[in-house]
Amino acid sequence: MYMRSRWGSLDGRYIIEKKYHSLRAMPLSPKQKEKRAPRQKETPLSQEKINKKYRAEKFTRLCLDNFAAGDSYLTLTYAEKPAGPEQVKRDFEAFKKRLRRIFHRGGKELKYISVLENLKSKGRPHAHILIPALSVEEMQKVQAAWPEGKVRIEIYQGGMMDAKKLMEYFTKEDVDAETGSGRVMSSRNLIRREPKKTCVTRAETYRDEIVPPPGYAIIKPLSYCGRTEEGYPLQVAVYERIARGEPRGKKGRSIRT
Repeated sequence: MYMRSRWGSLDGRYIIEKKYHSLRAMPLSPKQKEKRAPRQKETPLSQEKINKKYRAEKFTRLCLDNFAAGDSYLTLTYAEKPAGPEQVKRDFEAFKKRLRRIFHRGGKELKYISVLENLKSKGRPHAHILIPALSVEEMQKVQAAWPEGKVRIEIYQGGMMDAKKLMEYFTKEDVDAETGSGRVMSSRNLIRREPKKTCVTRAETYRDEIVPPPGYAIIKPLSYCGRTEEGYPLQVAVYERIARGEPRGKKGRSIRT
C-alpha cells in the first residue's frame, strides 16, 4: 500500500508532503517486487537516526503553527556546575513558573518548546526554550528570573528553514531515559495537528518528479526522492506559498531528484 502524508501550516504558508510505502501491506505482485531494492538489516544507528528525524519533524510542525518571526529563543546557562540532573530540573521548573508570572502580568499566555541538555555528560548543563516575543522590559525580567547564570536571548526568524534548523538543534542529543536529558518538552496549550494520510497509486509514489501545487514553490534543500531502509521509494516535498506579485520564475517549476 502506498500513502501520501500531507500537512499544511495554519497560515497556509507551508505544505509538507510525503509519499511512501506502508509496511502494513507488503507488495505481492512481481512488478512491485522488481522495484524494491534488496532488504538491509537495520542497525541501531540507523534506527537512532530515524527516531531523531521523526522527533525533529514533529516539533518543526509545532514551531510553524505556534511561533512566528520575532519570538524569543532563550539559552540558560549556569555560572557554576549544579549538584546534579535533579537540581537542574528543579531550577528550570522554577524558572518557568517565574516566566508564567511575567507573561501573566503582561496579559499574555506562556507557551513554549524546551529541552534540557548535558544533564549526564561532562559538559555544562544548560536549557533551551522557545517562547512568544518579549518586550525590552520583559527581557530584563527574564534575565533576573534565572539567578543561576546567564540568559542569552535570540530572535526567532519564523521561516521553514529556521524552524527545521532550530528543531534539529533541539533534538541533536540522544534522549537519556534516566535523567530526561535531550527530551524535548512543550506546553499543553500548543496547537497540535497531525498530517492527513490518503492512499495513492504505486506509479505516483515512484515518480521522481516533484511538482508544486498552484501558488507554491518548492523548497529545494528540503525536498528529495530516495529509498527507505527496506528498499521502497520515499518522496519528501516541502512547499512555500509564493507571495503576491512575486514572479513565478524558476521557483515554481518542478524538479527531478
